[in-house]
Amino acid sequence: MPRNLGPGVYGPLPTFFDDHQQINYDDYRRHLLNAASQGIIPVFAGSLGEALHLTHEERVSLIRFIRKTLDENGFEDRPIVAGVGGSCTMESIKLAKDASEAGADVGMVILPSYYAASLTADQEQVIQYYVDICESSPIPILLYNFPANSAGQDMSSDVIEAIMRRTTNLCGVKLTCPGSVGKLIRLKSTLSSDQSLNDTRPFPFLLLDGLIADLRAWKGCDGDGTVSGISNFAPKATMRFWQLLNKSSLEPKEAEELSYLESALSRADVHAVPAGVRGMKYALHRMHGYSITPRRPLLPLRQQEGDRFMAVLEDVLRIESTLA
Repeated sequence: MPRNLGPGVYGPLPTFFDDHQQINYDDYRRHLLNAASQGIIPVFAGSLGEALHLTHEERVSLIRFIRKTLDENGFEDRPIVAGVGGSCTMESIKLAKDASEAGADVGMVILPSYYAASLTADQEQVIQYYVDICESSPIPILLYNFPANSAGQDMSSDVIEAIMRRTTNLCGVKLTCPGSVGKLIRLKSTLSSDQSLNDTRPFPFLLLDGLIADLRAWKGCDGDGTVSGISNFAPKATMRFWQLLNKSSLEPKEAEELSYLESALSRADVHAVPAGVRGMKYALHRMHGYSITPRRPLLPLRQQEGDRFMAVLEDVLRIESTLA
């Protein structure tokens, strides 16, 4: 059955590995179901999911596992967003087709980084990259703009608009980049002034934020939600923040709670982004006993580094425990 995306909180799930560097499906199941039970939409094989450390076969196997696990536990209507970006157009198209067959509802594509200088020299290549993938993919594609993980490549709103206009299978964007709110405003203006851009798509074009620290401003500018790693270790706090942002009016206590949540989540986000996969896995290991191991060449955080990271999470984890 088709599962369309909509506004909300999307959780970029880490991929857990055992001591032999193999996928730890038990930890993955526990974490997936915990996120799903809070109303979070799973995002698989993104930056925090160590997509580049997974083989093609592992990606496909994990999508099947995620779909089966969700279906068996009452989440049949929950869509799956799967990272399908590869090192070239052909690889990304193959990943998109195989992800669709395995049960993914949407593919997410970040720019390949190896030839970043060449791609940056002629933006038509970037536009054509996404158009080619969209036109060959059996599932809608979400554009993922994250300069930190694509060798500094930062797509402008003009480039994104050009891709939107040349393919109807681009269903939205995730912007984890400088000036993201400005890009959101320009893209919203484009969509408002040309209704055909939405009318030709299976569901309205989705504009997602990649940093929860921006989410209040993002929602205030009619953005559709967030893809935030913070939801991995503070799902209840993240969902409560989103719930308050969606209320038409707030009682004084709710307004105070909103500001407190924003402050705590934003402070955590500032440290969680540079800590990346290693920090996320350290925190989840301390909180839930999940495997701490990333896939090599990445190594687990040393205890001193990890303890410093846990210290900056104290406020948001305290809020999480009270909500629980």
